Amino acid sequence: MDDAPDYSQWSSTKLIERVTFLEQQLREQTVKFAAASALQPKPLMSHKRKSLTASKREFDPLKYSTRFIALKFAYVGQGYNGLEYHNNNPTPLPTVEEELWKALMKARLIFPTSDPSGSDREVNWEGCKYSKCGRTDKGVSAFGQVIGLRVRSNRRPEMIPVNTAEEANQNTESGDSTTAGVFDPISDELPYAQILNRILPPDIRVLAWCPSPPTDFSARFSCTERRYRYYFTQPAFSPSFGVSRHIRSTSEGERQEGWLDIEAMRNAARRFEGLHDFRNFCKIDASKQIDNFDRRIYFADVQEVEIGEDGPVGYINMRGTHSFREYKTQEAPTSGDKISHDHPQSSLDQASPKLYMFRLHGSAFLWHQVRHMVAILFLIGQGLESPSLIDTLLNVKQCPQKPTYEMADDAPLVLEDCIFSHTRDKSGPDVLNWVYVGDQLEQRGKDSNGSGKGDGKYGLGGVVDELWKVWRSRKMDEILAGTLLDVAVRGNRGSLYRQQVETRTESTIQIQNDSQKVFQGGDTYRLVGKYIPVLDRPRMDTVDVINARYAKKRRTSSNTDP
Repeated sequence: MDDAPDYSQWSSTKLIERVTFLEQQLREQTVKFAAASALQPKPLMSHKRKSLTASKREFDPLKYSTRFIALKFAYVGQGYNGLEYHNNNPTPLPTVEEELWKALMKARLIFPTSDPSGSDREVNWEGCKYSKCGRTDKGVSAFGQVIGLRVRSNRRPEMIPVNTAEEANQNTESGDSTTAGVFDPISDELPYAQILNRILPPDIRVLAWCPSPPTDFSARFSCTERRYRYYFTQPAFSPSFGVSRHIRSTSEGERQEGWLDIEAMRNAARRFEGLHDFRNFCKIDASKQIDNFDRRIYFADVQEVEIGEDGPVGYINMRGTHSFREYKTQEAPTSGDKISHDHPQSSLDQASPKLYMFRLHGSAFLWHQVRHMVAILFLIGQGLESPSLIDTLLNVKQCPQKPTYEMADDAPLVLEDCIFSHTRDKSGPDVLNWVYVGDQLEQRGKDSNGSGKGDGKYGLGGVVDELWKVWRSRKMDEILAGTLLDVAVRGNRGSLYRQQVETRTESTIQIQNDSQKVFQGGDTYRLVGKYIPVLDRPRMDTVDVINARYAKKRRTSSNTDP
């Protein structure tokens, strides 16, 4: 270090010469090092590490055991092309079945026999013992859709499965469920719902799974009851002011356009109950060659959707969800008690359109049957038809040919639940042992100190938090659109429009002979010109004629094929 030059005494010219010399030396050393590295053989460790990485990606389904289960899931259907996926039939929107398939394949929960490598190029359920319950159409939602399938299990081949809940409790209490080689079919199993919910879109959620369906279980043929809801508002569409109004006489008195006669709809709905031939309330699919249209309806009614614990997002009125202020000023309520709010719900009800639903429980349903039934109910609710129309259309001897009429919109329709009971001729309780996300039974024997991934129901990524985001996004759309609607009606006159409506004389209320507005469940009405009663409209061919024509066409086509 003592021989190091003192650069502070050097001139500028001499410093530049020194820097140039050092740069030349650095370039020469870099070239020599690169040449030496090229001549050395590559270390074996890098090749071994690459091989380990490649082998880690391989998945051998033969190393895993499988089990047959049922899954219950829900979805908001407006963003999907229905439940069912058809190969080689591309659709503008994805199907729910397609999204479910992708999630199952990505999680390595199913192993189709024709593609055991786990590829998800084409939807394929071969070898999965797959079945589905209700095949909902495009835009239709579901709260309790059910499928059955064989999935990968956490049970090792050498472990002994526990068959009863008593045995499971005994093993869990003794703490030897896995160490002793005994497998609890619930607490030791993969958390199927949580796994799939991490992969599925937020508007498709797995709610529960059944660990022990019957060996001959079919989600389609074992289902004894399907329950539907169809939502609508009261009024159905925006009423008009002034001389453009239509006034109709109903069972509840004179009613302005847009407002439905709920009592008449209830009267009509009850006529659906029982065993009837519904060929005039469905779309005929000639390819199925159906000749039996008898279906049993257990329950049919029009009900108001109450605001509160039993209404939408009603759980916020239950114990454990009250505000900080209520915690501090009120005694904690007992389970199921409703919570009082600063603004009574009754005042909100009076200021907003009411919400109703048509509830329908039946053994099975024909193609588009529910939407046809709802369409006739809306015509009755608008005073355009009588409730007796239901009896006429159900009497196939009196009305053997279906009149042409439009079915109701798809978006408000929901498959509420699928029931699997021991009885087929009447409504009965569901006998499947459903384990819902967050159930204590599912978490038995697992870490519950908060250090794990949660129970899959609450918290980040849980079913409740994800569905809350879906609901709140649409709620904000509702609030903004509703406020904008009020602004459009008021203009810059404030509350002046209310005074005009209240002071309008009877002479200004007239029935106009313009086009009839008909509500069909969509976002607004449809103009149909002069209304033609359903029974006066053109009729379709009888079912026998439609089936025979299709069969003849198929025979002709098969004979001409080379």
